Amino acid sequence: MKGDPRYFLSELADDHNFVETKKGYAKEMVTGFIKLNGITVGAVANAIVMHDENGNRTEEFEAALTAQGCEKAADFIQYCDAFDIPVLSMTNTTGFKATSCSEKRLPKALARMTYAFANATTAKINFITGDAFGSSYVMMNSKSLGADLVYAWPDAKVGMMDAKSAAKIMYADDIAASKDAAATINEKAAEYAALQSSVDQAAARGYVDTIINPAL
Repeated sequence: MKGDPRYFLSELADDHNFVETKKGYAKEMVTGFIKLNGITVGAVANAIVMHDENGNRTEEFEAALTAQGCEKAADFIQYCDAFDIPVLSMTNTTGFKATSCSEKRLPKALARMTYAFANATTAKINFITGDAFGSSYVMMNSKSLGADLVYAWPDAKVGMMDAKSAAKIMYADDIAASKDAAATINEKAAEYAALQSSVDQAAARGYVDTIINPAL
């Protein structure tokens, strides 16, 4: 059930028990508790899909931070920090939700969540499960905010923006002069991804501590 952190957290937890909090609110930001080797851990995760108890996909979300999701996360992180409960974040975000509500509320909500992560003195672990682009990634418990350890899947992407968007900006003249613009974009995007947004490059720059192969 890729994209739904509830499934991963249930598989990771002792006895496969994940206790979700505020389940019906801001469903794209998952918060809750698991136990790892008997230790209570708080989880904060980006979700792009949601499944029911039978494994059927029920909802889909953008890989974007929302005002409601950031407020939900900020409250939860501060609660965990107050009781010295370690925080595990799972990152899969490419930007920010573009709505009239977000335009009014998102800056303050982002500031609250960023402060909550940065100010927390409890142990903080970040796990990059998908895309981690731009400022939205930085605010989701990155090394820059003081994450103690950062892990990532081998196919994770870490960078300022997705490769195709970057290619369109950086190689606009080459694309305009090309007879096959789509092919040129794909070619330049592949070059950019290999040099800038691959998880191996992120690890080489110190943004990721360990790349985890899920098959091992």
